Amino acid sequence: LAFKDGKEAYTDVKIGNKAVSKDMQEIDGLRSTGEFGEILADIFDPWTAAAFGAPSRTSERGRSAWKYKFEVPRERSHWRVMDGGQLYYPAFRGTIWVDRESSRVLRFEVEARNIPPLFPLDQVEIATDYDLVRLTATQPYLLPTVAEVLSCQHSSSHCNRNRIEFRNYHRFGAESGITFGEKQQDEKPEDKQR
Repeated sequence: LAFKDGKEAYTDVKIGNKAVSKDMQEIDGLRSTGEFGEILADIFDPWTAAAFGAPSRTSERGRSAWKYKFEVPRERSHWRVMDGGQLYYPAFRGTIWVDRESSRVLRFEVEARNIPPLFPLDQVEIATDYDLVRLTATQPYLLPTVAEVLSCQHSSSHCNRNRIEFRNYHRFGAESGITFGEKQQDEKPEDKQR
């Protein structure tokens, strides 16, 4: 999983530790996307126009936090829910916990709302926890550490739970610089004749 410019990209997909040549969307079975950062970025995207309630004071994993409830209407949702070859962009609501000291997101939860009766799923929920992860000796980065996705079949007690652990992080980047030497003067023609 790579995250660049607010988008998730999935490469080197494996099943049972064996490489798969198909795109992740073509693989059978339960899968989910967006937990790393796309959903969170979408919640704060001005176009999405999420409606936030007043914050309340709470704590999350031992840290003093602000807890915000929010809602996103269906016509502004970028959250894709797929099952059985069907695709739906649901309205959703949720909660975000923000560290009071650093203003960093500690956790978010979202749940789909008003899913149509003919859609194969009638409940979809996602929760993602964030924490500071040290990638270099000097600076930790706020990154997701674990996510859970719950999806329940329509009119059934059958539900799937997908737990995702984010680990083995690597930071890729490059630095470059340009230096200029002193400008050399052009030689005069008479200097060349000597």
